[in-house]
Amino acid sequence: MDIKPTIDIVVPCYNVERAITKTIKSLIQQDYPKERYHCYFVNDASTDKTGSILNSFSDQSQITIMTHSVNRGLSATRNTGLKQSKANFLCFLDGDMEVQPDWLNSMILYFSSANVIGVMGDNMMPLDIKPTMLEKYYFSHLRGARTLSDGDVIPRKFILFNNSMLRRETLEKVGDFDESFLHYGGEDTDLAFRIEDKFPKGFRFSNQSASRHYHPRSVKSFCNSMYIYGKENLPVLLARYPKYKKDLAGDWIHSLKGKLVFNFILRKIIDIIFKVFPSIFLVRYKVVDAVITGAREHYKTKNAIS
Repeated sequence: MDIKPTIDIVVPCYNVERAITKTIKSLIQQDYPKERYHCYFVNDASTDKTGSILNSFSDQSQITIMTHSVNRGLSATRNTGLKQSKANFLCFLDGDMEVQPDWLNSMILYFSSANVIGVMGDNMMPLDIKPTMLEKYYFSHLRGARTLSDGDVIPRKFILFNNSMLRRETLEKVGDFDESFLHYGGEDTDLAFRIEDKFPKGFRFSNQSASRHYHPRSVKSFCNSMYIYGKENLPVLLARYPKYKKDLAGDWIHSLKGKLVFNFILRKIIDIIFKVFPSIFLVRYKVVDAVITGAREHYKTKNAIS
């Protein structure tokens, strides 16, 4: 009988009391051999009941719980778990996600090809909620890799790590998550670009390894997060990876097409239409507009200082 490879699962947790119990139970109930996988839950100085919920599962042999004394951000939290890991394969799952019992088995199958260095599963809407307009957009075909078929190569701009598995040597060769990304977004893109530069077309999409994502947000709050990404982290990515400016949507910031599509007047018109006829297509515009607006603010401030 073939011996299954070892797998370590790193789960970053910050104020996820709403879902962390589901996450833990779904991981300790995997149908993968119990002695062949281990879970590292890293509490990034949560201010809600996340810590106490995690500690209530401390007697589980498949779980190690670590806690930051201060909030250090997603990259550092993942890296804390990585430093403890020794397995052949590494998984990342966010602390507000729930997976099916065959999650690990479904992921590992893709690595039968030596050319596959990473696999990303889809994120799906929870079954027991009435979706907000943001959730209808967030889980729609308008975002990311959902247009791909099972086993397809994932373009670098669509690679995320909140539901993923990688060969250990992948990170050994390209490095961990960049802890200088302290604001929302960017850390996944940075690592994805480094991986793609070293292992072109090595990441695959799995529609067999989905997670349920329990993260209720409004359109306004998500756009605020994307504005911060545009202002704080997108300029960093554009400076590091100038040849991928188009992949990063940097060609919309200062160009004529960008100014025609993303401007104050059109933004106000979209806001008015959205109040009467909300749709996921208008949400998409508002999200991208938030990113572009944030990036323009960054460069405006930078130019003013210089």
